[in-house]
Amino acid sequence: MSPLESLLQRMEELLGVLDQLGDEDRRAVFELLDGIDTLHRHALAQVAEGLAPDTIERLRHDNDAVNWLFDAYGIGVDQHAAAERALAQVHPYIQSHGGRVEILGVSGGVVRLRMSGACAGCTASAATLTDGVEQAMREHVPGFARIEAEEDQAEPHPPPGPGPVPVEIQRVPPENWR
Repeated sequence: MSPLESLLQRMEELLGVLDQLGDEDRRAVFELLDGIDTLHRHALAQVAEGLAPDTIERLRHDNDAVNWLFDAYGIGVDQHAAAERALAQVHPYIQSHGGRVEILGVSGGVVRLRMSGACAGCTASAATLTDGVEQAMREHVPGFARIEAEEDQAEPHPPPGPGPVPVEIQRVPPENWR
């Protein structure tokens, strides 16, 4: 196991220990960690702005820890393109329910979306965001933090019911038919 892998494993173990703390202590620790994370995200973004893309790639290639850090904070990654790729994975499901989701922007780990079609006003759209879209973003957008969703103005309505299911029917004669 590499030193980086050992460190990351230990950090996971320590997160498990934090789960043992009382609510107030746990909130304080996570607020501190969120503050450190925000500071690191801001500082790394500022440093990366001064680096040429080939320098970022060289740094990524030369050091696993730097590569991990750049991935974690989305340094040198086209976050909008990564968000589009993530959304492409859940588009078939959303479209099958008559919905549309459009990426309005990606900045600082926040993906801004517009939901329209059957998604606008649909009571199941929040679950779709959490279960589908948000999960895809977490997996494919480095430094992803959260989704901010806009909806077209529509009256609340239940999700669309199941549509017709195409079934191919073939006539098969009975076994003893001749």
